[in-house]
Amino acid sequence: MPPTIPRVLGALARSCRLRAVLTRTSTVFQIFLISLALVGCGDDDDAPPSDAGAPDAGPVDAGPPVDGGPRPVQFAMLGAASEGIALGRTPAGDSVLYVGLRDGRVVRVTPDGAVSDFAAVDAPVGIAVAANGEVLVCGNTGPEMGAPSVLFAIDPMSGMKRTLVAAGPGGAPLGLCNYVTVAPDDSIVFSDSEADRLFRADADGSGVALVTDAIDFPNGLAFAPDGATLYVASWAGAQVFALPFDRAMGTYGAPTSVLSGVENIDGLVALADGDLVLVTSAAGVQRVTPGSAPEVFYGSRLFMLPANGAAGDAAFGQNTIYLTSLTRPSLAKIELDTAGVTLPIR
Repeated sequence: MPPTIPRVLGALARSCRLRAVLTRTSTVFQIFLISLALVGCGDDDDAPPSDAGAPDAGPVDAGPPVDGGPRPVQFAMLGAASEGIALGRTPAGDSVLYVGLRDGRVVRVTPDGAVSDFAAVDAPVGIAVAANGEVLVCGNTGPEMGAPSVLFAIDPMSGMKRTLVAAGPGGAPLGLCNYVTVAPDDSIVFSDSEADRLFRADADGSGVALVTDAIDFPNGLAFAPDGATLYVASWAGAQVFALPFDRAMGTYGAPTSVLSGVENIDGLVALADGDLVLVTSAAGVQRVTPGSAPEVFYGSRLFMLPANGAAGDAAFGQNTIYLTSLTRPSLAKIELDTAGVTLPIR
């Protein structure tokens, strides 16, 4: 049974991304986004249980690969559409995927595709795993429209969350804490996409400082394999920027554009050979050597809308990238010919 209009509007109100995007788009495109939500959001009563595990792997029904590229296969049923994703370890040392769902849950997914609830976070978006094992999640302090956007740290044992970063420098509220990653020196980098700002903070959440405000709607973040460059995706500017990182000083240089013309880049995944995987909600999944033209190896179809990706763990397949979707209640995977970079980079 399709969801009712009030339920769809409620889902839209809880979505940081759609709330921010609706303020920047035309009326026609706003109607298009709401149509996506009407079709893509499943009825809660029909969702599989969170411990449903993985179905038999098979091709995701999202169209043919582009130029003979790899075809995604379904890896796990999540029960809701998803966005943020990160590889990490449980307190027992086992490999696990953390995935943020649009129904307000963060779940764990094991290498065999079993799914279990981990924590409750309103409007979870970007996810990263800190060096101490805490799970960092961009989210809201409540389900209501306009609830403050913050960066949470979640205890990997109990699933209890605490606010790690509540505001920018000087106490300025965050408009949309959207993406987070961990730097090679264990400090944190996170984007406030709505305010066009990128911040850094110490591992304990202190020392919040502006890195740059020169990137339009900064979104996906990834460090190069040597840790000397931070790549930042401009979702609204159709670009990827490179910022030099001085590990000894913990400082960043000015951003320089290394790629342009790719629309709506949500997630970035670094590969061991220096390439980047671009996970876009408008142009599919692409691979690029920074400074060169990208290769589209899987095109986006209307109701797949890939959001973010994660790769770089031997238990999950070092060469396998896992993809979330803004509309599908499942997790997909693609086999690559190059290993992902294990995070955090050292």
